[in-house]
Amino acid sequence: MIERRVLPSGRVTWRVRYYGPDLRERSKSFRLRRDAEAYDAKTRTERHRGDWVDPRRGRATLADVWADYERVGMGHLRETTKSSYRNSWRHVAETFGQWPVAKIEHADVADWVTSLSARSGPDLVRYAHRVLCLVLDHAMKSRRVPINVARGVRLPRRPPGRDRFLTAPQVQLLADKLGRDGDLVLAMAYLGLRWSELAALKVADVDLARRRVHVVERATEVGGRIDVSAPKSHASNRHIAIPGLLVDLLQARTEGRPLDALVFPAPGGGYLRNRNWRVRSGFNEASKALGIEITPHDLRRTFGSLARAAGADLRWVQKAMGHESITTTARIYAHLYDDELDSVAAALDRIGRGH
Repeated sequence: MIERRVLPSGRVTWRVRYYGPDLRERSKSFRLRRDAEAYDAKTRTERHRGDWVDPRRGRATLADVWADYERVGMGHLRETTKSSYRNSWRHVAETFGQWPVAKIEHADVADWVTSLSARSGPDLVRYAHRVLCLVLDHAMKSRRVPINVARGVRLPRRPPGRDRFLTAPQVQLLADKLGRDGDLVLAMAYLGLRWSELAALKVADVDLARRRVHVVERATEVGGRIDVSAPKSHASNRHIAIPGLLVDLLQARTEGRPLDALVFPAPGGGYLRNRNWRVRSGFNEASKALGIEITPHDLRRTFGSLARAAGADLRWVQKAMGHESITTTARIYAHLYDDELDSVAAALDRIGRGH
């Protein structure tokens, strides 16, 4: 309801009295009656739709909302994801951390994205924006803001990636240069394992009789320690066929060893760490010397290109690599299937001509 009030000074104000979802009475005063009527209509509509928010709750800073989200909204996430979110939050906090959450507008977020893009790459910007969206989603759920103003902001595009697929001879040359550490090069290139999956692989996961590797764990470095967890997604928990050229290699690393022993342990025991291995094994220098400067992850991608060369279709590559969506597989490897355009066109031509 709207009340007319006369102040001791003689000035007239208009007060809107209303009840929130918690049935507590609230009020807000306006100098003009039309503003009071507009606010009264707005609160009635919001209450009717169920999206009313308490203006006082919107005074909390974004940093306060982040702290609440970190406490109650991140419990189900993996440690690697939590660490990534916390790192990205720093880029959000330096601009919006002390802003009242209800004061942040769509234009403010757009300006922030533009500013951050001027000094950072698109992946960093997109991930920081994702974290801001998650925090504002949490603010919506806790009735601090009615909408998420970060949604719909135009983000920088990722530049097309440079293909870093090795040929089979290049894989062998690199493996030969690394001696016993070359086993890891061959395993990644011919099994398509992520580094974290390779590091966590145990003797029990290798079935040489059936020529299968079962991916059931991953070992990821987070904040200087190793976090062992289930695979990245449901699709990542998978069986991979072992090519014949890896049988002797895997047999030498598994035969007579305990089932819970790591197939590729660190020299002093325990889990391998990506950066340490690259330095110790000479991987970085060896790849440069061959003119094929790559990362271990490029060996996983090489698996996809070698599988294509062997005749595998895109669905097979998706399943073997543990991609949750074939969209991911297509984004990386679809161009390797361009030769099929001509064969399909020729087949259509034969159908059309009745052959």
